[in-house]
Amino acid sequence: MHFGMTGWLKISTEETYYYRSKEETTEWPPKFWKFIVETKEEPKTEAAFVDSRRFGRVRLVDCAAGEIRKVNPLKENGPDPVIDRDVVTEEWLVQKLKSKRLPIKALLLDQANISGIGNWVGYDYSLFLEA
Repeated sequence: MHFGMTGWLKISTEETYYYRSKEETTEWPPKFWKFIVETKEEPKTEAAFVDSRRFGRVRLVDCAAGEIRKVNPLKENGPDPVIDRDVVTEEWLVQKLKSKRLPIKALLLDQANISGIGNWVGYDYSLFLEA
C-alpha cells in the first residue's frame, strides 16, 4: 500500500487517529474507502484502505510474506531503515550521500536508495542532515 498524501488504513475494531471528529471515524465502512480486506480467522477483523483524494495505491502480490521484498516492485527498493538496521548505518548513509549528486531530500525520497521514507519524514531528515 502506498498512502499518498491523504490515505490511511482504518481497522474496524480499533480507534485510529484522523483529522475528523470521533463520530465520523466510527462508521463502517468509513467514508472514502477504496479497498476492504477481512481476516479468515474468528473473530473476524476488517481493514479498509481509505483515500479521499485518490493519491494512494494498493498492489496485490501473490507470494509468501517472508518473500515480499524479493518480488516486484519491492525488489527494486533500497534497504529499509527499520528492518535493515545492520545495513542502514551512519557510515552507509555518508557513503550514499557522497556517491550521489542531488539534494539530500531527493535522495531520501527515492525508494531505490532507501525504502519507506515519505515526504513528511524526508523533510525532517533533510533538515537534520544539512545541519
